[in-house]
Amino acid sequence: MTILNRAGRTVISRPYFGDAAEAGAARRFISHSLGAAHPCRDDAVQLAGELISESLRHAVACGDLAGYTIAVTTTRDTCRVVLSAQSRCACWTRPALGRGVHLVSQFTPLWGAMTTDHGTTVWFEVTRSPHEPRRSQPSRSDDGAHAGP
Repeated sequence: MTILNRAGRTVISRPYFGDAAEAGAARRFISHSLGAAHPCRDDAVQLAGELISESLRHAVACGDLAGYTIAVTTTRDTCRVVLSAQSRCACWTRPALGRGVHLVSQFTPLWGAMTTDHGTTVWFEVTRSPHEPRRSQPSRSDDGAHAGP
């Protein structure tokens, strides 16, 4: 796991082997990274879960590597999730072809996808609703993994 603390934002990333049984752990990682009080937590976890499932499904269908890394960037009001998959099978990154990307494209205009020789990356950003009151700063349990800058 990698953790970067920058002024006003935190970036946390973690790799996964691509086993379908890890999808729940990846969703919990996102949830824990954001903390219970973050206004974007539920939306980010749901959308990322859809992308993870789709990435795994298409990696298997294409006979490609299924491993991926999840990176979560947070500020007080926003969350950006980046899924970087080892698979270069980019067919799932177009909204018309994949349920996960379709849901992301319907939910937020802030998303994108790119395929390179190293794999496929899909990202999205969700923000606090302007009608939602600000909550206190997200809290995380101290498991020794969080260090200062």
